[in-house]
Amino acid sequence: MKGKDLFDRFGIQPNVRQSGSLELYLRCQVHFVRALFAELRSKTGLHWKQRLKAWKAGFSSHSWMLYELDRKDPGLYLADLRAVRRGYRVNGFYNPVLGNKLLLSRLLSAHGIPHPGVVSILLEGRLYEENSHLDPDMPRALARSLHRHPRQVFRPVLSGNGEGVFFLDRDDDGLFLNGKRTALEDVCALLMGLDRYLSTEFQEQAPYARRIYAGSTNTLRILTLWDEKSGKPFIAATVHRFGSSRSGPTDHWHRGRGGVCASVDLETATMGLAASQSADNRLIWTASHPDSGEPIEGVVVPGLERCASGVLEAAACFPFCPSIGWDVVLTGDGFSIIEANTMQGLSVMQVHEPLLRDPRTRAFYSRHGMV
Repeated sequence: MKGKDLFDRFGIQPNVRQSGSLELYLRCQVHFVRALFAELRSKTGLHWKQRLKAWKAGFSSHSWMLYELDRKDPGLYLADLRAVRRGYRVNGFYNPVLGNKLLLSRLLSAHGIPHPGVVSILLEGRLYEENSHLDPDMPRALARSLHRHPRQVFRPVLSGNGEGVFFLDRDDDGLFLNGKRTALEDVCALLMGLDRYLSTEFQEQAPYARRIYAGSTNTLRILTLWDEKSGKPFIAATVHRFGSSRSGPTDHWHRGRGGVCASVDLETATMGLAASQSADNRLIWTASHPDSGEPIEGVVVPGLERCASGVLEAAACFPFCPSIGWDVVLTGDGFSIIEANTMQGLSVMQVHEPLLRDPRTRAFYSRHGMV
């Protein structure tokens, strides 16, 4: 008996919003149009004939230059413009589960997955402390929150690429916002102008990462995809990002924002050569951190095996999101998931190794019409 007949037989009202294919299609087009505008505004210096060649293959001119596709096989790389156009459909209407940091925190907590605990929520300039009643007195509420959690990270509930993130620290010497001394009343004025923000506990990174660069929380970007044959997720790529004097308090790497990234070999847990981008989008390779001078290439990432297993366990809890880019910080005693991304930032991974070289990864993206 067909599903529709069973609905009729048992008096179930059909869900007319179940498909929503048109809405998903339109959302994909919005992402694609934004990418096109960004491409038209980009100043890569690529000759127009080469730019047309890149577009025809589905790449932005920036990616074409970054991956050096004039001398490499474009067929091994997941094309970014094509991925933007179709990528939103992979997780479909479950994309907001990953994009909403408050909702994601609740789900991670429910599954017992390590992540920074939510300290407070900001709604229309009011500070709601977690598991506490609203205190309308902002200075008093903030002082109490900082007494309980002296180091906090504030970020928009809906954001990406490190946008809107800032760090607030209190110690015996006073109050510091992104490392700069400030006054409580100035912080309160800032917070009262915010909406749909949350603050979380600051995660202290492991000594190896702090030694390489102490000015930011340095994270792993781990891409998990779903293998339909085995019915389990697998890790398609792993890179380690580090901040720099140019990137500020974050380790953001994309489009010359200053961060440094290195490939990570899961079998040996060692990092390879590190890559950074200059302000004019030139690719720079280095074996050590450009600011601290500390080695990166050949350094073993402690606790990586445990972290990789934990991320796979987390991915298995999200079968409705078969493609996730996890941002993970390794701590002294384990790991903590900072974010989960539906748009995974292909360049930070493919600058080291093309994704489509792995048959499982190619099969995944082929199933979703991205290859």
